[in-house]
Amino acid sequence: MFIIGDVGNTQSKFAFYDSKKNKIINLINFDSSGLDKNKKFIRFINKKNITNAVITSVVPKVFLKIKKLFIKKNIKCFELLDAKLKNPIKININKPKQVGSDRIANVIAAYNSHKTNCIVVDFGTATTFDILTGKGTYEGGLITPGVRLSLATLNSLTALLPLIKLKKTKQIIGKDTVSAINSGVYWGYVSMINGILEKIISSTQKKYKIILTGGLSYIFSNSLKYKSTLDKNITLWGVIGIINFNKKIFKI
Repeated sequence: MFIIGDVGNTQSKFAFYDSKKNKIINLINFDSSGLDKNKKFIRFINKKNITNAVITSVVPKVFLKIKKLFIKKNIKCFELLDAKLKNPIKININKPKQVGSDRIANVIAAYNSHKTNCIVVDFGTATTFDILTGKGTYEGGLITPGVRLSLATLNSLTALLPLIKLKKTKQIIGKDTVSAINSGVYWGYVSMINGILEKIISSTQKKYKIILTGGLSYIFSNSLKYKSTLDKNITLWGVIGIINFNKKIFKI
């Protein structure tokens, strides 16, 4: 049994992985802030007799704190891009060390599941687009501000615009401030996503399987002009892909 996790800027997702049954167990979300002192998180990692943890992280300070917590509990803790771990895909970018391990996990899972050209759109604090070839090569991607970040910025940098909870809408023209913000952000992101996907497809002259994941992905899935698949746990399945590709290290 493993602990697997995805530490994000705002939210972190943890679960247990049963390698014998190839099954994710007890999936729980936590706030990333103060994670190492979170009593609920500490109770969670004490639940089972675990010897290894494999985690993606885009917040080094948080990862280092929870790694110390794991070490105290005699749990070996690996970050997905740890030099000790072999990677099943080729990374074809200029500065591989700069790419977030969550993005690499996403494309590992996409490759293991589909074995075809894929674009993974992840709706996190940032909205990211990652491109994978059918031969298992990560070709890079794009990073844009996330939906909630955009909403929070509108609220914090203006005197009169409220912070809203984004909803799917058919309405284009808002009839009050809240609906105007909702329509603007919702249809703005739909247009951006469609536009970026179109640019990727036209510039590479390839067909892709489009995979959506992360926070608000479900809101956008049926509004895009490209057919897409939702996979809310793709990052964790990418972590599992690394575990199974390094069976000798983990003795499984």
